[in-house]
Amino acid sequence: MTAARPAVADVLPLSPTQEGMVFHARYDDRAPDVYTGQLVARLEGPLDADRMRAAAEALVARHANLRAAFRTQRSGRPVQVVRTEVRTPWRTSDLSALPRPEREDAFERLLAADLGTPFDLARPPLLRFHLVAFGARDHRLVLSSHHLLWDGWSAPILVRELFQLYTSGGDPAALPRVRPYRDYLAWLARQDRDAARRAWADALTGLDGPSLVAPAARDLPAGRPERLVTRLTEETTAALTAAARARGLTVSSVLQGLWAILLGRLTGRTDVVLGATVSGRDADLPGIESMVGLFINTLPVRVRLHPGEPLADLLTRVQGEQSALLDHRHLGLADIQRAAGHGVLFDTLLVFESYPIDDDGIARALDGLRMTDVSVRDATHYPLALTALPGPRLTLTLSHRPGVVDTAAATSVARQLGALIDDFVRHPERPVARLGTPRRSDTPPATRAASHPADREIGRAT
Repeated sequence: MTAARPAVADVLPLSPTQEGMVFHARYDDRAPDVYTGQLVARLEGPLDADRMRAAAEALVARHANLRAAFRTQRSGRPVQVVRTEVRTPWRTSDLSALPRPEREDAFERLLAADLGTPFDLARPPLLRFHLVAFGARDHRLVLSSHHLLWDGWSAPILVRELFQLYTSGGDPAALPRVRPYRDYLAWLARQDRDAARRAWADALTGLDGPSLVAPAARDLPAGRPERLVTRLTEETTAALTAAARARGLTVSSVLQGLWAILLGRLTGRTDVVLGATVSGRDADLPGIESMVGLFINTLPVRVRLHPGEPLADLLTRVQGEQSALLDHRHLGLADIQRAAGHGVLFDTLLVFESYPIDDDGIARALDGLRMTDVSVRDATHYPLALTALPGPRLTLTLSHRPGVVDTAAATSVARQLGALIDDFVRHPERPVARLGTPRRSDTPPATRAASHPADREIGRAT
């Protein structure tokens, strides 16, 4: 007898970002898949491992898109095939017998081994759980997944629901009805793609070429990046926020403009394009703020640099030009590049992570436990990327592929960005050509290097 084939619940198209990730995952199947990520939660208190496993299984059963396989039809069209049910991978490890100083090292080795284990996109689920005991009342819950399944906005939602299901013993009735990811894909299919193509073609008219800091990187295998992490002081963060607000700017727009100036220095161009990741959660779709899935989209930001233009005016112009494209952010990058007549537009990325985190809701969901820390490790294929995480101290993480952008070059970029932030706060009317650069000896005091993907906090409940 042969085992019955798993039943198919749905066959769905891919979002534009999913299409891009599938392409990169299959472009070189021998290289590490940088879109495998980890969420690590530290849990203190009495933990019932069987209840947590039941909660994990209920979470996967609750969200259909967590049971998706990514396949290619005979026509060549990629689709996601949703199974009616899957086995949720679950492991446990116990490090409590090790001497206390050795536990963290052993845990880091465990995380590295897990991160290096790729997912088969055709065999769902593209996630796995690992519960690691440091002691009777000290555990780490590791949720590894492929980025195809969800974005950063979704992570706190999943954490909260997992703990609500833990409290309910895996009973799905404890949670409200799911608004399925397929509703977003249906909304996406209804958008006016022709109008979006025209808008993006107009926005990129006259562009004579891409803005590349590492042109040779496309021919090299992708790998895990190294990171430089800078946390601005509370005073600098407050000053930056106040300066932006005084001119009707968002901090995200300020960082886009400053990154464009830096990109001009790196490439020698005065008409530059950088990539920016947007949330993709359009308010026109009711309930989208509570949905789980991959909604983000990476879009080009074109900035024409005029040496005599005051910095504040440049930033205002950048924000206005991006606002004019708000209704067309659903179009995928591949379609935008075709509309612009370019095969590639940029190789640097800016991500401004701003999404609601229900710390109180997560705390209430835990039954006798305290989540004292939670972090995310992820990456992209771009040779140089800047991630901004808001908070009392703005955190700027500069990711770089060491084979194409070495530590010295990345450190120089971080220094120059810090100098440009200082220029905006202190001298917003200064012309672009007169903006300062840091002395080689100037090192941001809150910068550290990391040889592994840096942890990013997504919330903390105590």
